[in-house]
Amino acid sequence: MTKHSPFGEPLNNEAKQIVEEVRQRIGQKMHPNFNTDFNVYRFVMAAMRNHKKQRDIVKHAVEALNNHLRYRKALGLDVEYIPTFDENPIFQKKLMPRGEILTKTDNQNRLLWYIEYASITVESIAHSLSSSEACKYQFLQFEHMLRKVMEQEERTGCLSSLRHIVNMDGYEINPFTMLFVSSGTLAYYSQLFHFENYPELVTPVDMVNIATWIHVPYRLAKTMMPAGFSEKFRLHDKHFLKTLTADIKPEDIPVSLGGTDADIKFENAEKVEPHRYWKVEKADLVEALEGFHINTGKSRQVVINVTQAQRELKWYFATDADVYFGVFYEGDSINNNFEEHPNLDNLEMVYPWLKITAKLVHEKDGIKLNRVGRYRIVFNNKHTWVARRYVQFYGQIQDGDNSYKRLFTDGTMVGAEPLL
Repeated sequence: MTKHSPFGEPLNNEAKQIVEEVRQRIGQKMHPNFNTDFNVYRFVMAAMRNHKKQRDIVKHAVEALNNHLRYRKALGLDVEYIPTFDENPIFQKKLMPRGEILTKTDNQNRLLWYIEYASITVESIAHSLSSSEACKYQFLQFEHMLRKVMEQEERTGCLSSLRHIVNMDGYEINPFTMLFVSSGTLAYYSQLFHFENYPELVTPVDMVNIATWIHVPYRLAKTMMPAGFSEKFRLHDKHFLKTLTADIKPEDIPVSLGGTDADIKFENAEKVEPHRYWKVEKADLVEALEGFHINTGKSRQVVINVTQAQRELKWYFATDADVYFGVFYEGDSINNNFEEHPNLDNLEMVYPWLKITAKLVHEKDGIKLNRVGRYRIVFNNKHTWVARRYVQFYGQIQDGDNSYKRLFTDGTMVGAEPLL
């Protein structure tokens, strides 16, 4: 099929036709706060990177969009108001460097977003936030960015994205950062946000003033990434200005990068000193954790049959390495069609399916059990065939009468004093 509308242009008839075909095939309703032709088309564009035939493009765009809609529902992303960068804890805590999304664009209607990266320290984030917090804060960040792009598309009637320019001058690598790359964690975050849930939203990412050593982790990350990675993430040495000014006006480039705009401001991240790292708060809770192993290629599920709504589920767990974790709602708990390990794609995601490492910072979270039915807490180790995982878990159920029960991994519950 022919190439569809590029950035800076309205969708052509062919693009609108394939968008409509995708809409007809998705299995979930799209909320009005998300339901635009451009948002659907971003998933079409992503599918076009790997497929040529229209039926294959539609098929994979539908699968990806359906998956994203599950995350949107589990994370409550369709609300009217999404926190700004000012209100996002990852920026409030100054764990990430920050630059504002400008209303200025390049010549393809892509909003400009500059940032200086030298101050970031991966270990500060890893020792301060749980994996689920880091993921959820980034979902809020990307959703805020999407709303900005949607506003631009509504103003102009043309496809937009974020043109992200990252100044790498002064950025230094360390063993923790290399571990972050080599372990696949960087690839996971890139895949989760840039390719699976917000495809074609932040593109391209121009990394300028790079040092020669960056090519090593870049090549390593590239081997773990899908098609289009090198097109999306572009490396430039100190001779980058000619590339930027090919489609960005010099007056829209900050002075620090050779432009003339002195009003573009940046905010550095702040390093978290070891004495401020996360620490265990309740020793009695840690002592009460129930341990279990998950063999390679296997999963472990804690099944809860809820016969009375208005309960609250809370959990706390630690791991020795990364596992996938999420909570799913199955429906009627009294039917006779119980499956020990049903296909999770057929269940409603009520807590997002995330890769979590609860070693440096333990996991603590919960959800409301607002419906009668069967809920499944799922730990999964199917992403590795090398090593089993060890998980230490504590579950707690609060009933409507404010009584508490401890939840064990076999699904049994006993009355207990609240620890969460």
